[in-house]
Amino acid sequence: MSETIIPEAENFYPKIGQLIYDAILDDFDTAWMRVEMMDDTWAYGMFYLKPNGRFQYLNTGLNKVTEKFRELRNCFKSAGCEVWSGATFILSAQGKFSIDYTYEDVSDVGRGSERRKVWIKKYFGDNPVIDWE
Repeated sequence: MSETIIPEAENFYPKIGQLIYDAILDDFDTAWMRVEMMDDTWAYGMFYLKPNGRFQYLNTGLNKVTEKFRELRNCFKSAGCEVWSGATFILSAQGKFSIDYTYEDVSDVGRGSERRKVWIKKYFGDNPVIDWE
């Protein structure tokens, strides 16, 4: 599916990147912010690659980032575009970023951990070393 360019949405990306950067208190190479959103519920988590080659999971202190994603999703709605259900924002320590959107059904909240496992494999490969605390 080709992505529709929404000029207003472009304004959110640097702000999201800065909020992610500010949330990470360690040195890092790359960060991945993963969100799943519906109108009334959402799930999120961030991973970042530490200099020691391990991934760090973070899911606290991300309220501002999550709110910016909600605003971004509403921007898609207001523009009359297909509204994404998932997004992965990838940020390098040098400030370069990209965003991947998904449009799958995420209404079964009980399958959230299963979807996260699939996501981890897609972005980090098999058997990544993750520090969950």
